[in-house]
Amino acid sequence: MSRNAARPAAPPRAEAPPSLHWQIAWRHLRAGDRPPSWAWPAVGLAVYLLIVGGGFVLYALYGFAPVDPSLPERVALDSSLVGLGFDPTLHLPPPAQAYFGVLGAITLLLGAGLLLGAVLSLVFTLLATVITVSVMLGCMALVVVLSLMTGLELELRDKILGQRAHIRVSAADGRPFADYRDLAHAIADKPGILGASPYLQGEVMVRSGFQRQGGILLGIDPELHRSVSNLPDIMREGDYEFLSHPERIPESEFGFDITPVEPPKSDEPDAAPDDKGGGATGLPLPTGSEDHVPEDIPSQAVDDDPDGGWEDPEVEIPALRKKGVIPAAKPVIEDKPPAVPTSPATAIPTIPRSPFGVVASGDEDEGWEDPEVEIGKLRASGKLPPPKPSEATPPPPPEPAVDVDTEEPGSSRALVDGLLIGSEKAKELAARTGDQVQLITPIGRMTPAGRIPGVMAVRVAGVFDADHYDYDRWLVYASLPVAQAFLRAGDRVTGLEVKVDDIEQLDVRKQAVQDAVDAAGRSDLIVQDWQELNRSLFSAMALEKIAVFVALLCVILVASFGILGSNLMSVLEKSKEIAILKTMGCTDALIQRIFISEGLCLGILGGILGIVTGIGLCGLLDRFGLPLGGTLQSFEQLPVFIDGFEVVLVGVSSLVIVWLSSLYPARIASRMRPVDALRQAER
Repeated sequence: MSRNAARPAAPPRAEAPPSLHWQIAWRHLRAGDRPPSWAWPAVGLAVYLLIVGGGFVLYALYGFAPVDPSLPERVALDSSLVGLGFDPTLHLPPPAQAYFGVLGAITLLLGAGLLLGAVLSLVFTLLATVITVSVMLGCMALVVVLSLMTGLELELRDKILGQRAHIRVSAADGRPFADYRDLAHAIADKPGILGASPYLQGEVMVRSGFQRQGGILLGIDPELHRSVSNLPDIMREGDYEFLSHPERIPESEFGFDITPVEPPKSDEPDAAPDDKGGGATGLPLPTGSEDHVPEDIPSQAVDDDPDGGWEDPEVEIPALRKKGVIPAAKPVIEDKPPAVPTSPATAIPTIPRSPFGVVASGDEDEGWEDPEVEIGKLRASGKLPPPKPSEATPPPPPEPAVDVDTEEPGSSRALVDGLLIGSEKAKELAARTGDQVQLITPIGRMTPAGRIPGVMAVRVAGVFDADHYDYDRWLVYASLPVAQAFLRAGDRVTGLEVKVDDIEQLDVRKQAVQDAVDAAGRSDLIVQDWQELNRSLFSAMALEKIAVFVALLCVILVASFGILGSNLMSVLEKSKEIAILKTMGCTDALIQRIFISEGLCLGILGGILGIVTGIGLCGLLDRFGLPLGGTLQSFEQLPVFIDGFEVVLVGVSSLVIVWLSSLYPARIASRMRPVDALRQAER
């Protein structure tokens, strides 16, 4: 065999399997054959806490008998509220049961956290366990907070769209417009439109006998508004139908009426006492009643006269005319009696030039009225007492007494319109269904004394609870004709509210409404959807969610620094192993993938545990809630909605942060030469 014979070719270098770097990384993170000595005792303590916490929860749910409402353990309520069927503690557990439930929940959380840490310490090293728990807490916090904020946003959207419509048609300048009925019918006939309802909006003040509060008056058509709002479904007191039928409004539960200021009592025996006074906080009588006209109360004079200074004008005036002190009587001109106001438009008060009526211009007597004639009119209207009986004048026959309490509704009193108020407004005004309140608007009439505001007495037809503070605090509803007359708007409305069948097809439905408006030739009107009308609110909520997301990512960022430090220490400790692997033929890319895989193992495990734990906590919060009312007895369920996109975003973000924190140590390990690694290992 010659020397020049060809040598057999060296076998090709075997390539590493694709999962080799994952196997090495997993083996490096393992705790070894001897786990920490405290791991198993921690597991036992965690199991004990879980058993105790579970027992507390079960005992709180099933171990208590129903508590008698008469016992002091139940919250004491006003008997009047309970009698009306309003008992907020009816479905709440007693305090002792709530305490055991909260204590059991806290014990379960502590036991679950301790068990998780103990199990991880049995598998991984202590440093790897701490890093995994840090990543898990960051992901869990992100999932819970984002789910809460998304649930709050959706709940707020549902409340807005439930009481206010999806699309709104209004004038470009914001002023009321006319010719709205045909346009409303044309919009309602479009496909995908559930209804279109006109409304008139104006700022008013609502006044009761106890308080005054501002509000926004919405005049609606009860029949049409039912198709665009859930107002009939959220009535807590009264009935939505009372807007259309105010005569069905029940009387006040408290059995009193709010009336004008009581005039001073007269010392005359013939003066009938006024039992309708309401004090300084009283309100005018309903529009259209006879007592709605203000009375002029003459001053009382007291002297030594046996009759108390009282003189009959019908006797004294003829005597004065005989002496020439006052002029002769004027011819009597029969006038028609003034009409009694019966509509909200006449609630705007007027001030005459004299207390006896408006004097026509050019009167030859310069507004002088004959007392003999006017006194008879005032006595006929009941503003002056009847003449004192004397020997010459026989007393008039007594009129039959009328029992006011037994009168039929509407027989002598004018019909009072109804008003729907929110629950917060009802609390502030201390008003319930049937109570009388007063609406005041700055839109009034100009008089010689200045502009007089419009005032109208109404009765509370019902109380709604939208579970939205702004709506319950500010919105008050009246029928559209009443609001138009009271706000002096004529046959005009502020806009049209439109409700669609599918909110996901909002753009298509909005275009259909716009086509109906264009077909009607109403270039003065604009069409807006709920997103445009509430842009500022939802934009602020979106920015807040982004800010919270970035802030909670810092928790994962802190955990990423732990991964960075752990991998750097691993490079220094495993320098000998790195040199051996390189002498065996491992490439720099394989070494780099090994250290990146170590960080990704911790990140993936911590992210999965955090997402699962966060979803579980969200389910518990949605089911049981938290004691946010100041006591452990009242649990408030939080609006929670788990969005799949947000959960994926949390997982991807955590993996990106962990991957970036592993790049620098992996690059240092891949560039380390075997000789330098062996020298560093000898040190």
